[in-house]
Parts: sequence; C-alpha cells; structure tokens
Amino acid sequence: MVKLQNVTRAHLGLLLANLVWAVNYPFYKVLMPHYITPVALATFAVTVAGLLGLVSLFWGGIEKIDRNDIYKFIGAALLMGIAKKLLLMIGMQHTSPIEASIIATLGPILVLVFSFFFGIDRFTPMKVFGMVLGMGGALLVILSGGGAVTSGEKLMGNLFVVGAIAASSFSMVWLKGLIMKYRPITVLRVYYPMAAVMLLPFGFDSMIHTDFAAMPAEALWMFFYVILIPTFGPNYLLIFSLHYVKPTISSVFFYLQPVGAAILSVALHMDHLTWERVVGALVVFAGVFFVVRSYKSTISSPMHQLDG
Repeated sequence: MVKLQNVTRAHLGLLLANLVWAVNYPFYKVLMPHYITPVALATFAVTVAGLLGLVSLFWGGIEKIDRNDIYKFIGAALLMGIAKKLLLMIGMQHTSPIEASIIATLGPILVLVFSFFFGIDRFTPMKVFGMVLGMGGALLVILSGGGAVTSGEKLMGNLFVVGAIAASSFSMVWLKGLIMKYRPITVLRVYYPMAAVMLLPFGFDSMIHTDFAAMPAEALWMFFYVILIPTFGPNYLLIFSLHYVKPTISSVFFYLQPVGAAILSVALHMDHLTWERVVGALVVFAGVFFVVRSYKSTISSPMHQLDG
C-alpha cells in the first residue's frame, strides 16, 4: 500500500512538474532576446536555484556525501544546471515555443537509448519501431519551415533544443544510481550551488547589464516566474519520482509539455499550428506509445529499475 501511494505521488509530481515546464516555452520567447540574453536568464535561474538549495540547509538533516560521488554531482551540475538551461534558452531565440516543446517529447526515446548503453534496459522490436517513428516525427518538426524566422535560423534553434533534451535525458539515466542513493533535497542542495559557481563567471556580466527598467510589467512577472518556479521545485519532484518509476516511464510525462505550450502560445498570439507540426507531433506520440507499450508494467521497485 505504501509503495502504491508513493508511485501515485510520483505520477502526480511528474504531472505538475511538466505542466510548470510547459509554461517556460512561450515565456522564454517573450523574454529573449528582446529583454534579456539567454546566458543572463540561465545564470539568473541557476543562481536562484543554488540559493534555494543553500537556504534548504536550514531545515531537515544534512546527508553526508561520499567522496567518490562528487564527480557525479559535478556531472549533474554540468548537464542539468548548465547544458540543458543554456542550450534550451539559446535554441528558443531561433525557434517557436510549439516546435521546441514538440522536440522535447524526444525525451522518452533518448532515455531508452541511453538506458540501453548503460545496461539498464534493452531493445526489443517494438521499442526499435517506436524509436524510428519518434525520430521521424521529430525530424519532420525540426525541418519544417515557415513562421517568423528563416528556415536556417529555425533549424539551428531546433538543433540546440535537441541538445538540451539530450543532456536532460542522459542525466536521468546516468544519475539514476545517485538519485536512488541520496534524498532528492540532498541532490538539489549539492548540484545547483555547484552549477551556479560554474556559470556565474560567464554570465555575471550579462546579468548586471540586463535593463529591467525596459521590461513592461508582463515581461517582469514572466521573468520572475522562469527564475523562481521551474527549476528547483519541479526538479525536486522529478528526482523524487525517479525513486519509484522507471526513467522511461517518467519521461513520458514530457508529452504534456507541447500541449500546454501550444495552448498558451496560441492564447498569447505568439504562435500557430501548422500541418507539419501536427503530423510530426502525432508521429512522435505514436513512437513513444509503442516504446511505453513494450513494457509489461509501468510500476516497479527502485531495485528493479536499477537492474533494468
């Protein structure tokens, strides 16, 4: 019963986290590059998350970190705290919120690929079929033209988004052992301050030269949203959830992001749907359906997740 309750909480946490992340895409597009640079926004977000991690030391016990795990925390800081943030924000300058969120749904397939190479999952004909479908749908979205930016610029932006999703997917698999070993709050307390220390020397100048006076009120509250809400809290929910569900299953919740991003983008008159995007999204969704369908059960113990 306790295990079932934890799995339910994990799924609810993933639901909330991905809805929060879905809002990021249109908000990033409003803010960058008109009011703030990608490097400055990423540095603000990571620094705030690092400060929240340090503040959290005032409640709850402090868990001891094994010396051999330090390099993994450094890797987590580079992957989730820096690579994902920077690549996604740079990519958002050159593509649309809807396309970026559709590309983000490649996550479950990339998680499967990385899980295979780490020996915690295996390929089956149905999984391979789903991967091919998903990659094909994503490719259709990436190469689709039209919109407010040129095709070459949009392609570059879409490729940056692919890099961000690859960094996130790799970290979900590579850090599985670390996540299972320590409490979620411990993981965030360590890697976000590390990421802030690494990023600040490169982003500090851009931060202090951001002209907040030029931001209208709606842009300011969007700025405070993206630096306060989507980083520390949702990642805590993600790490908590990975204790009770497989990385592949948790990544399926990525599919909430294009739905939320599309609804908000269209509502704000920032973007529109095209047949290429719709077909590409449906093909990607079909691909992930076959990948997830290949699993006999979506509920497994943490040890079973580690053993694949």
